[in-house]
Amino acid sequence: MPASSRRALFGAMAANVAIAVVKFAVGALTRSTVMIAEGIHSLVDTGNSALMVVGEARSRKRADEQHPFGYGMELYFWSLVVAMVVFGGGGGLSAYEGGRAIFHPREVTRLWPNFAVLGAAAVFEGLSLVIGLREFAAYRREKRFVGSALAVMHASKNPAIFVTVLEDSAALVGLALAALGLTLSHWLAMPVFEGIASILIGVVLMAEAALLGFECRDLIIGEAARPMIVADVRRVIAEHPAFGVAPTVRTLQLGPDAVMLVLTIRSRADQSLVELRRALATLMTEIRRTTPVIRDIVFELAPEPA
Repeated sequence: MPASSRRALFGAMAANVAIAVVKFAVGALTRSTVMIAEGIHSLVDTGNSALMVVGEARSRKRADEQHPFGYGMELYFWSLVVAMVVFGGGGGLSAYEGGRAIFHPREVTRLWPNFAVLGAAAVFEGLSLVIGLREFAAYRREKRFVGSALAVMHASKNPAIFVTVLEDSAALVGLALAALGLTLSHWLAMPVFEGIASILIGVVLMAEAALLGFECRDLIIGEAARPMIVADVRRVIAEHPAFGVAPTVRTLQLGPDAVMLVLTIRSRADQSLVELRRALATLMTEIRRTTPVIRDIVFELAPEPA
């Protein structure tokens, strides 16, 4: 079954909505700062998944007069929005709650409800992570990626397929920090540890946002297609030596599954215009058959050398 970022995103949304409500309720009842921070974390993750669903849906719109190359890059815009929301809305608010708890510490009234919620949240986040990792693995096989998970994220052209993995991994780290903060706060009778844990949760969220934002930046400003795609194009060109000099190959990623190819060619001196057009048509057909991800091909005729 091909990878589906929507399955992972909807799975994460369903888990985070329920978790956020329970965390806020228990945090308010027990006066736990770290649970409020965790509630913010889950609420932000819910919104982020919704934004990614919107971005993915809009990126599938067909090309029109205003956007002749399609809307594929809109997914990259919404991914950057997600990164900003995570950094400010998630990381910033969690750090703020932590700082307020350090300067105005308050003792948790009851401990066990917080640990019960953290345990349940860990189960839901773990299940969501399993779904995300399964779709990520399917995407990895489908696109023939190699290397570590971080290397695949960096090479990937589809942020929606790995944003769930980032969110759920950060969520599990946050849950561990929350449990540690509650434990130390209770054992040492020092509520300040709750504030420290909340700040650390904010740092985790900011690190997640920085990684996602860094990956989106290259895609938004115009990143080339994967080296494997370029290699496939060069191999096809090598099998059709109809030009005096091998064409210069340039690519631009227009979306998760859309690439523009620009070939700068120089025809042979003895080649007629009809022969050149026939050779270009044959080359275009073969390139699109071999690499379907290439949607648009532009041929640029280089001037003859002086």
